[in-house]
Amino acid sequence: MIENFKNYTSFSNPDDPVSVWLVGETWCDKTFKISRDCSDMTALEYIIDGTGSLEIEGQYHKPSKGDVYFLREGTKHKYEADEFNPWHKIWIVFYGDFANAMIDNYLPKDTYYFPNCAVKQYFEEIFKISTSDYPYDVMVNKITIQLVKIFMYLRDMSKFDTEDLAEVIKKYLDESIEDEFNLDKLCAEVNYSKNYVINVFKAKYGITPYKYFIERKIDVSKSYLTHTNVSIGDIAKLLHYADQQYFSTVFKNSQGISPLKFRRLTRK
Repeated sequence: MIENFKNYTSFSNPDDPVSVWLVGETWCDKTFKISRDCSDMTALEYIIDGTGSLEIEGQYHKPSKGDVYFLREGTKHKYEADEFNPWHKIWIVFYGDFANAMIDNYLPKDTYYFPNCAVKQYFEEIFKISTSDYPYDVMVNKITIQLVKIFMYLRDMSKFDTEDLAEVIKKYLDESIEDEFNLDKLCAEVNYSKNYVINVFKAKYGITPYKYFIERKIDVSKSYLTHTNVSIGDIAKLLHYADQQYFSTVFKNSQGISPLKFRRLTRK
């Protein structure tokens, strides 16, 4: 690994609106891997080239060329460069009340990964400023301007991707209703952990993704029974139940009557 960085921790003041602690450029190698159970740092990192993985607060991402990821103080995270195509990145570690205000007001809550960002010039300017001969206070003011530009860009970009995660999960389940429920596949699709997916969905809709999926299957089966002549056995196959008997048992537990009786009642 090759790393070129500036350390300003001895100059920083906790009372300053923004304190710059570290600015650097890193050419990672296949051994680059960092893990923190409770981060003592806040950082923004821009990927100039290469790929890798980031796990933070139950979220999983694959930052690559042109992406930005955000590491906030107090988060649990680990990240590592790809073995065959490791990262080349520019990064900054910073603190302060104004810095926190920018984070809280410009970045979507619980969002740490921003793909395809046209902010390379801002990170390069930050690095250039940090390696110049400015007094510390002047340097921080100039870097703060670049940070504001980055935060404004990330905010504006996020406006074009505001679909709620719970809605994304719901849409995925609705479109997969004739398949088997597969939580692992769902989590891989949205790049979040099982617990995070379940908790986010339940917070919005009051039920787990699995229970919602089962209820939607019953709704679809009721539509088949009412509006088509598809046999009960074929409905079970279409909705990926193990067999007709299992489908009938699930349906009766949900509706209180068998599929056959439901069909007869709704066809009167």
